[in-house]
Amino acid sequence: MARPTVLVVDGNEARRRELGRGLSQFAYEAVVADSAASGMRFATGLNPHVIVAAAEVEGFGDLVVLRFVQPPEEGLATMMVLLKEQESAADQDLPDNVVPLSIAGLTPAAVLGKVRTLLVGMEIGLQTDERLESLVGDLQLTPLFELLPLLQKSVVSGRLVLGEGEIGLDDGQVVAARCGRAHGLKAFARLGRVAGGTFRLLLGQGPVERELDQDLLTLMAVTMEDQHRFLDVSERLPDPDSRVRLELGQAFFATQFTPAQQEVLKAAHGGRTIRGLVEAAAIPDGEALEELLRLSELGFIAFDVPEIKVRVVTDSTADLAPEVARVHRIHVVPLSVIFGDDIYRDGIDLTPGSFYKLLQSRKDVHPRTSPPSKGEFLVNYQQLAGRSDLVSVHISQKMSQTVVHAREALKEGRGELLRSRVEGGPPAVVEITDTTQVSTGLGVLAIFAARMAARGLAAAEIRRRIDEMRPRLHLLFVVDTLEYLARGGRIGKARAWLGGLLGIKPILGVVQGEVTPVDKVRGGRAAQPRLIELFRQRVDPGKPVIVGTGHAAAPVWAERLRALIEENFTVLELIPGEIGPVVGTHVGPGCVGAVFFQPTDAEIPLLAPLPAAE
Repeated sequence: MARPTVLVVDGNEARRRELGRGLSQFAYEAVVADSAASGMRFATGLNPHVIVAAAEVEGFGDLVVLRFVQPPEEGLATMMVLLKEQESAADQDLPDNVVPLSIAGLTPAAVLGKVRTLLVGMEIGLQTDERLESLVGDLQLTPLFELLPLLQKSVVSGRLVLGEGEIGLDDGQVVAARCGRAHGLKAFARLGRVAGGTFRLLLGQGPVERELDQDLLTLMAVTMEDQHRFLDVSERLPDPDSRVRLELGQAFFATQFTPAQQEVLKAAHGGRTIRGLVEAAAIPDGEALEELLRLSELGFIAFDVPEIKVRVVTDSTADLAPEVARVHRIHVVPLSVIFGDDIYRDGIDLTPGSFYKLLQSRKDVHPRTSPPSKGEFLVNYQQLAGRSDLVSVHISQKMSQTVVHAREALKEGRGELLRSRVEGGPPAVVEITDTTQVSTGLGVLAIFAARMAARGLAAAEIRRRIDEMRPRLHLLFVVDTLEYLARGGRIGKARAWLGGLLGIKPILGVVQGEVTPVDKVRGGRAAQPRLIELFRQRVDPGKPVIVGTGHAAAPVWAERLRALIEENFTVLELIPGEIGPVVGTHVGPGCVGAVFFQPTDAEIPLLAPLPAAE
């Protein structure tokens, strides 16, 4: 859209002047008024995109002006920023196009910065957080390589904060990047491969030191090429936790190595794992793996493959990000999503972002879901059981037949699993459990199981501990509508809530394996604070918690919930996630929720994040 027209109505002269002058410098058409009468005249004559008004101005603070102002464009409501000295409970009942902004303690320049954040968001199609401190989006809905050209076009300076790192911007140009311990080009290329989920854009967050000189098109081209290398070579190398060993024969010292190979050889010293070598090498990840494979083929590198005693298997309703599953060695068996005659494998053929776009474009067809067959489970178990015992954790049986098929596969194929074991090894142990959870709840338990496996616990012990933990998981979520749950038949005890919910947001939970009504609130703004109250009733607010969050195409609500959780609880770890296609079929877009788990002192070291690659 074109630069928005902004009307400022404020009796505070210093603030009014700063807003008018500052917005004009940013090339917005800004009109200022110092009274209700002139403000109303401008509002009805200009039909501005945005009205910034002090709450005490008559006709503006009570929103009367919105009855008379015409929308600036078809299908686009006029936005209003209401400047208030303090927040109030009534703010939760304001319409979605009215943003209350507490100005207590803010300088006029700070107010200008918050208003500009809203305006930039309107230009590039992103929403602001509750306090207008940042823009919030979702890389599944707006991929990174679509977002960055938009920021370049809008000449944005600031920081793009991703779950995996951040990117620095100066007048729309990418000038810095960080991901883990990597910086510069290596970090940017890695972010292009692994970044996903929600992001925040903070405008004008101080000067960013330049460490990248390439233009955006060059950076994107390098990243796509390196991503292709990484994916191709990863399939040809052993387990990423294999130890790298140098073979220092006579030929080694007689060989002239390229600079990239020298970098890999330098990183290989000290018996690092493949994963640790990639982290330590200064060159991009895909290039490092490609040179590592080449050195291996030349006989200068050998690998010591680790013994993985226990592998964790789950299903795609765990909604684990691919990078999270990869790092934790969690094997995900996909369910299917069916749109008419088209069948998609959850997380493989259909990502969360593409699913919600498909849901929007194919409103004539309601998708269905289907669990993996017992044959599919058996094939997956055979692939993994040759060297490892298995712990298979799955969605509640009351929601899906997935765990039933897993058990049938084990019962009917036990003999084949025994034969798949490497010669001379003990019989494979396969432990299957119904977690009575779904989505973020299941995903958190799968991560817990994987971390216990990495710390040496046996399969039976992991299964026992998961079964003991599951009643202490508290999953609550808000949906925009019960329509999707009703269509899919997954509404459980919430069926009685159908009807009579106009303007009401249902709060639901997973209790004993099925969806259960917990509470309801009026209006979206009230939902997240009420979730916090409900979680405080379920865990001890004075003790640390591990939290997982999830959302279905609702990054702003997810960000608000995250902020409230961190304000109200001592969070040992917050695991963000997105609701994928199968679960999204049943909850619909707009869903947001969290799962809380309060570990005992003895559990904390078992469930802590795994150490960084070495």
